Amino acid sequence: MKRFWLIMLVVWSMAPSESLAQSWSDLVAPAPGLPRSVGAYTAGCVQGAVALPPEGPGFQTMRRYRRRFFGHPALIRYLQDLTAAASQQRLGLLSIGDLGQARGGPAPSGHASHQTGLDVDIWFWLLPNGHSLPAAERETVGAPSMVMSDGRTLDRSQWSSQHAQLLQLAAGFETVERIFVNPTIKQALCRQSPGAPWLRKLRPWWGHDDHFHVRLRCPTGDAECQVQEPIPPGDGCGADLAWWFTEEARKPPPRTGGRAPLPVACDEILRK
Repeated sequence: MKRFWLIMLVVWSMAPSESLAQSWSDLVAPAPGLPRSVGAYTAGCVQGAVALPPEGPGFQTMRRYRRRFFGHPALIRYLQDLTAAASQQRLGLLSIGDLGQARGGPAPSGHASHQTGLDVDIWFWLLPNGHSLPAAERETVGAPSMVMSDGRTLDRSQWSSQHAQLLQLAAGFETVERIFVNPTIKQALCRQSPGAPWLRKLRPWWGHDDHFHVRLRCPTGDAECQVQEPIPPGDGCGADLAWWFTEEARKPPPRTGGRAPLPVACDEILRK
């Protein structure tokens, strides 16, 4: 466990400076050129990103004022395929939160990752198909939490079988590397579907009580994309999950300052 906290402290010490993050946030157009994800999910960038439309068949996008609706074409295809499959299964209209910035890179607030165009937040808030919100309302509305205020109990007034089906569907795509969910949600699914192979991709993480975070694998041929450490074998429902309900897990160490070392190729992408 000490090794875990050492890794976390290293990641947090690499948090980008405000000025660096603002430079990436100010860019409103993707970098021209063939699509390429460069670097790590928490320290990288993307060229040839594509904007997800404000709405489309089976989905609506949220908080577009943040300008975090860009992704590698592989991520846009994934979202199109996922929303089409969710509609076919009558799971409801999906509300899509943050993808990444126009050229990826560090954001001034909200995320340490989402930097290579391969991450997306999907709200647990499911609406009936054909009932999208007005664009102005999507800028301010909040997603309901699926977890009670004690942080350890699923809110059964919010959670439904459709949410479990959506997570299984989202994890079923070969291109998905992992999905971050609240530990309480992972625990409930482990009890509901013990041993299910798709549970392996669901990784517990702080927060994520009102949305889940999908992370795609590095696209084939993107040699500059840094592959994440593989998920351990098994469904992830054992001792590793139990740790998240200890007092130690409830008190993560404080973040420290510092600047994320972006790959050299990101300097070119920033200035294109």
